[in-house]
Amino acid sequence: MKRLGLIGLVLICLMIAVSMILPVSAASSYLRGDADGDGKVTILDATAIQRSLAALPVKSFNEKAADVDGDGLNITDATWIQRYLAEFDNIHHINETVTIPDPTTPQPTTPQPTRDPYELPVV
Repeated sequence: MKRLGLIGLVLICLMIAVSMILPVSAASSYLRGDADGDGKVTILDATAIQRSLAALPVKSFNEKAADVDGDGLNITDATWIQRYLAEFDNIHHINETVTIPDPTTPQPTTPQPTRDPYELPVV
């Protein structure tokens, strides 16, 4: 019995060590317009934005998701959500998932062709 407990303890320590060594992606995602973080865009999200702007308590609030037009959090974000819910327009892609890449991962670049400075132009 003691041997099983010791094996279990060793396995737990091994799993912790491996999880600390493996790289963890810091990429995160959110649903644009889901200010209260419940997984869907509803009128409660517009209300959460209004409460946040009025400095009233909000249970859960995601400012990145609430800023639907990208110009900082303001009352127009609540208006854009209301317009989306009324099926007017969706120019800010409300209710779409936004993924933020890991800032430590280098972004792929395309190599730029080098040009000989003494090369004559093609006519």
